[in-house]
Amino acid sequence: MFFTKPHSVKSRMLETLRKSSVFSGLLATYAFVQIFLMVLLWSNHIGFPLNLEAMELTVLQHLKRLMDGLPLYPEPTPDFVALAYNPLYYFLAVPFAWVFGTNLFTLRFVSLLGAFGAGIVLFLAVRKETGANWWGLMASGLFAAAYQAMDIYLDTAHRDSWLVFMLLLGCYLIGQRKSLLINCIGIICMVLAFWLKQQGALFLLGSLLYLVWRDGWRKAMPFWLLATALGPILYMAIPDWMLGSRFHYFTWQVPRHWTEPTYQEFFHLIRLVLRSYSVLFAIAISVSVMAFLKRKRRIDVWNFMFPFTLISGFTAALLPASNDNVYIPMGSWFIIVSVIGLKQLADSWVIFKRRRLHLILLAASFALFLYNPLPLLSSSQSAMAYRDLVSYLNSLNGTVYAPWIGQLQDGYRFYPAAHWVPLEDLIRGPGVDEKNQPIIRTLLEPVLNPQGKAYILHNQLLQEDRMLSFLADQYILDADLGDRFQPLSTLPRRFSPGYPRYIYRYVKQEKSN
Repeated sequence: MFFTKPHSVKSRMLETLRKSSVFSGLLATYAFVQIFLMVLLWSNHIGFPLNLEAMELTVLQHLKRLMDGLPLYPEPTPDFVALAYNPLYYFLAVPFAWVFGTNLFTLRFVSLLGAFGAGIVLFLAVRKETGANWWGLMASGLFAAAYQAMDIYLDTAHRDSWLVFMLLLGCYLIGQRKSLLINCIGIICMVLAFWLKQQGALFLLGSLLYLVWRDGWRKAMPFWLLATALGPILYMAIPDWMLGSRFHYFTWQVPRHWTEPTYQEFFHLIRLVLRSYSVLFAIAISVSVMAFLKRKRRIDVWNFMFPFTLISGFTAALLPASNDNVYIPMGSWFIIVSVIGLKQLADSWVIFKRRRLHLILLAASFALFLYNPLPLLSSSQSAMAYRDLVSYLNSLNGTVYAPWIGQLQDGYRFYPAAHWVPLEDLIRGPGVDEKNQPIIRTLLEPVLNPQGKAYILHNQLLQEDRMLSFLADQYILDADLGDRFQPLSTLPRRFSPGYPRYIYRYVKQEKSN
């Protein structure tokens, strides 16, 4: 018995290592499957002819204006009301529009590049901190697995994928501790994040404070000057002729009125974290607190920035009725901080390796992101349904306003074309009754008093649209098209506008007769 004991201990150790290797291999395989699945969904979505998300065609309107040399932020008109976002995403799309054309495919392709870049930076950052490709794969795999938790926004014609790409890349470069030039490029990336979406300003501030924390005020001062020049000073100094006379109105005055703390939004945030990120959140909180307590000035950029991502989630919850894309940066930080932290715990705590707790926690994190991909596939009949929609619209002898579509990319032109999202952005705020607002009535004057026959194509019953229900006084339901255009449905996310269904006809002139 005395001589067999060491042998049995050795056997148990080898068996544990073997099981760990098998478990690690299964997790790596699953991470590859998630990445492959996301790529398949991307390829399915990129050619969809209508909105995958409420604002895609309105974003395309901005790109078309830029390509035509028109201002991005003019006075609101019935034909165009600008979205309340900073303009960099539109400029990023211009060179690709020269190649692929000014269409939804181009915008989604640009977004895919941003999402692909974010996945690569996650891999590189985690590999650098852990010294292992396997851990980098875990981070990229979790990012892919979180596709639905991030509200299916990474491949839509929107700026969110580029926002998280610039934030991750900027922090990755700053964390290299290599040179003044690398730090400058990192700060420029953080500034570009702000120019993509105002949400980036908080992360820019966090990165500057990190440089002060790490290097002191004297060494950090050049980066503050650089960020100030390319951020707030440039923002305030941009002349009207460059972006439009209402640039500051749409990107500052309009969104600053949206803030409204509601228990519904905070409850939704808590539910989102518990449902999809609970394991990652618990790990990230734990390792970040330990890092601040133990390493102090040697803390890495990812842990230092973690509180700022929590603040970004809190501030995003102050914007009622937002989709969950506002939480993508926060979710990305949950992933990177927790994966790096798990590697550190596995190296430091014997119980983690002995019990394979790091593998179990990673598996649990993947499990929380589990979703059915079938509802996320766009219909194979979408191209045919789009042609049918264009044919149907051309058969109507009159103008058509489609507030939930905006303007089609080709085949037919709505008039007017002001989309409901930027219209609502103009009036939304605490205590505002959105029904029958004067500014909305003014902008929709061509709908209220058309010159001839006119129609409204809506995704829901007009009476149920709280902002536009006043139009029901002059329009009657002409046809319920049923599921005829259901293949043109938006993707299922927190708020999904659905598909074109109800056609309303103007009747005021008939009543007056």
